[in-house]
Amino acid sequence: MLTPESNRAPLVSICIPTFNRAGLIGDAIVSALGQSYSRIEVLVVDNASTDNTEGVVAAFSDPRLKYIRNEKNLGLFGNFNRCIEVASGDLIHILHSDDTIDKDFTGTCVVFFQQNPDVYLTFGSAKVLLDNRIVTEIRYSDTDVVLRPPDGFRRLLAERNFIVCPSVMVRKELYDVLGRYPADLPYSADYAFWLKVARMYSLGYVRDAVIYYRQGEHSESYRLLFSSPDGYIDMLRIYLSTIRDLGDQYASYGEEMNKALWRYAKDCMYAAATRSRRGREDSGAVPSMYAGAAISGWSMIRPTSMLGIGKKYLQILGIVAFAVLVAIPGVKQLLRGHLNKSGACY
Repeated sequence: MLTPESNRAPLVSICIPTFNRAGLIGDAIVSALGQSYSRIEVLVVDNASTDNTEGVVAAFSDPRLKYIRNEKNLGLFGNFNRCIEVASGDLIHILHSDDTIDKDFTGTCVVFFQQNPDVYLTFGSAKVLLDNRIVTEIRYSDTDVVLRPPDGFRRLLAERNFIVCPSVMVRKELYDVLGRYPADLPYSADYAFWLKVARMYSLGYVRDAVIYYRQGEHSESYRLLFSSPDGYIDMLRIYLSTIRDLGDQYASYGEEMNKALWRYAKDCMYAAATRSRRGREDSGAVPSMYAGAAISGWSMIRPTSMLGIGKKYLQILGIVAFAVLVAIPGVKQLLRGHLNKSGACY
């Protein structure tokens, strides 16, 4: 049974999992050590890097900073789980090694947790950086929000995933109760965990907890989108697992699940069109593979009427045609423009 935090100031573990980010991790460490909230430990958990990451960390002399090196690479979420294993804090924040946080990020989240003892996971706002320039801001709301179950779960299905992963802070006991990030979902284990939490516990959006979130071809989000269809397969497995876990309750969430699957199929189409435009077939991931994933997602949608059944299968025929057309020079730009207008992108 989860219990509220005591009245003492909680220790916060700021964990920085990293792999070959010697050129970026220094900024993440500086931002972590520079927090206005002082009761912290900063753990750099090195996933068997082959660059000078250890040397960069060694240049800092702050006693709150610890360096831990894995003997072998555990994968992205395997290293997240390693962070949880070595953390001593009452609250755990996993900060990506290419991102940084505002100086008041930690303290703002701690106050929110203290004021909302029923909240076990918080997420914040993000200022998105491209080439070290802020290009957009991500805010879930203009005010702080508590999403109590099952409302948070419904929203995570019906809306695009609105939780910026490196902005998440969690009460450590939540990991003890629900377990860690699933190792069999190497691309999307974070989203699977958010869904699991939101079905049973309250989430909190902390508007003024701000992270500076780097985007680019180095990022994990780029890897999910364009380098391989594996990330989309992970998402499909998450939806299948969620449907199975809901069991007899599935009908209560059918509308939200249909929205999730419809969005998923459109995202696959967008990735197919984008990959075709960029000519990135060198890894073997041809556009038709993304189209196949889209068809799989569409096939899982449960229509609520005969008209819906007809519409569903017309859509499946449409995406089969798309799989053929996307390979034809001359229609690529037209398809990509249509998908951009429909919002089928991350």
